[in-house]
Amino acid sequence: MIRKNDNPQRLIPLLVLIFALAASAALADREVNESGAAAADGMVMIENIVGSITVIGWDKNEIQVAGTLGEDVEDLMVDFGRKKSRIKVVYPRKSRNISQGADLVIHVPAGSKVEVECVSASVEVSGVSGEVEGSSISGDVTITGPCRSIEAESISGDVLIDGGASEVEAASISGKVKVRGDVGEVDAETVSGRIDLDFTRYLKLDLESVSGSATVQGELDSEGSFSFDLHSGDLTLVVPADVSADFEIETFSGEIDNNFGQKSRKTSKYTPGRELAFTNGAGEARVRISTFSGDVVIKKK
Repeated sequence: MIRKNDNPQRLIPLLVLIFALAASAALADREVNESGAAAADGMVMIENIVGSITVIGWDKNEIQVAGTLGEDVEDLMVDFGRKKSRIKVVYPRKSRNISQGADLVIHVPAGSKVEVECVSASVEVSGVSGEVEGSSISGDVTITGPCRSIEAESISGDVLIDGGASEVEAASISGKVKVRGDVGEVDAETVSGRIDLDFTRYLKLDLESVSGSATVQGELDSEGSFSFDLHSGDLTLVVPADVSADFEIETFSGEIDNNFGQKSRKTSKYTPGRELAFTNGAGEARVRISTFSGDVVIKKK
């Protein structure tokens, strides 16, 4: 409330500042909303450096790009095509400290093949039934839905997959890898991050870790091969009690705890290593486990 003896002119600098800040905010965050026709099973390629990319599959033969562009963004390049579409967030070539990037929500035909490449931006893909490839250097990569196949990787971010893909490749350096699915072939890898896998049935499985631990749950297909190679991380493998598999397990200094009953033995009286070979049921699936200093636990589900 302005008193009678107040000078209204004193408010002018304040009003100017408010309008300047509002104008600056409007320039900093530019709204975008573009759309174009696309094939039901075409390819969609997306690139961004900073911010977030969210891809959602829908039942239209159309791509829609909506969201905001930060002040560090130079332009948004959108090229819609019947068979191949490309969406790229463009930044100035000589920019070093990019902090205000792009946050985009992109709707694509559900049957599309989607490729997303980011640097420090997060990636989320859902509702896509085609092939999906998602990568980021420091951002998380999250993929959900019944994709045909999935390739997801991050260096320091987490990789989270929850869907029915029949082929999954998931990798991270220092982030965790968590994958849930129905029936499929799985390739999971980390350096120091943890791995958690939970499938109804594995057709094939390759798991590698340097210092991260891993927990794997699910049935093992009788015609599949399953390899686990860990350095200093522990492995917990949970399989049905009636699994038909041939197991070969060895550690250099880790322990082996087998809930099926067979006991491990030392590989040598001069080293702390242990080994265990046993067959359950008809021994159809092949399970090979190797750790350096990590423990191995085999549990019945």
